[in-house]
Amino acid sequence: MHIKTILNRIEKHRSFVYGAVTWRTTEDGEPVLEVGVRSRRNSRPACSGCGRKGTTYDHLSPRRFEFVPLWGIVVYFLYAMRRVDCPRCGVTVERVPWALGKRPVTTTYAWFLARWAK
Repeated sequence: MHIKTILNRIEKHRSFVYGAVTWRTTEDGEPVLEVGVRSRRNSRPACSGCGRKGTTYDHLSPRRFEFVPLWGIVVYFLYAMRRVDCPRCGVTVERVPWALGKRPVTTTYAWFLARWAK
């Protein structure tokens, strides 16, 4: 079973597709999985201010979002955020369903840590 198949079963996001999954190692020699995420074709980004759909203005450099570790291996989502040309708010960064604001962790991982900490 592929990592993309597992992610599609447990963490499916509308308007986004999981791309290539690559192995990396940190300076400490720890394994890391990096999962590329891209927007679906013909999907319009949502404004982070008002939530309305707008047109794509441009793309920013890729950001890393930490996801729940699989089998003790750190997992990161890599996504190049789109900037939205919103008629109400102007040019803003899009709203993504797996993270809130500028947080580097996914909401799923935040909930996982909250349950684990109990």
